[in-house]
Amino acid sequence: MTMTLEPGAVRVWHARPEDVWVTGDAMRTATEWLQPVERERFARFRHSSDRSMFLLGRVMARAIVGRALGVAPTAWRWREGPRGRPEIDEPSTEFSFNIAHSAGLVVCALARQVQVGVDVEYRRRPALDRAVVSRYCSPTEGADIDSRGMEGWHDQFLKYWTLKEAYLKARGLGIAVHLADLSFAFRPGGISLEHLGTLAGSDTRWAFDLRRVGSDHFVATAVSTPAGAPACSVEPLPIEWLTV
Repeated sequence: MTMTLEPGAVRVWHARPEDVWVTGDAMRTATEWLQPVERERFARFRHSSDRSMFLLGRVMARAIVGRALGVAPTAWRWREGPRGRPEIDEPSTEFSFNIAHSAGLVVCALARQVQVGVDVEYRRRPALDRAVVSRYCSPTEGADIDSRGMEGWHDQFLKYWTLKEAYLKARGLGIAVHLADLSFAFRPGGISLEHLGTLAGSDTRWAFDLRRVGSDHFVATAVSTPAGAPACSVEPLPIEWLTV
């Protein structure tokens, strides 16, 4: 079944391995969607939770992109772009996609005629050292985080971190970028980004979405946009999409 996606629109789906891999047979069948190099990577994971999230991310992307292209999940070519960013290996494609996972939640974003990056972070992760704030956040972000007090600073830091990761993934930049040179702000009209220091003068035509999925995860989406914020939806993945 072909999926309809308006130009400039972004859709994000999320799923949990335990909702998909009901039996071992279902998981083994899913590995048939992987390319040989992906199967090798799948086998190298030491922990079953990491294996299952990796596999779910790959088959989600295959199913979602396949529907957008109007082809079977295994009928389109996948390539690793700059710094490992996943891409559709077709020179004329209108679509971009991105995947992420954290602590049992897997997300996949799809966009048309724009570039997209997505990240997910687990809110219940072990408490971080407060030193990460000055290391990875701009002075403005740091002041906002500090204003949240002992109870709220951790969540606020993770919001900024998730946005930064989504943006870097959309641009294929990797973590070599000095993260404190990305300064996000939450404003009444939406989320804004200012480039500082080494990134001053970078393209500012980006829009962002940040929301909570369930009680334990933040999901951030970054999308290149020439004019205004695009429509962005975040929804559970229909499990039936993962069958051929």
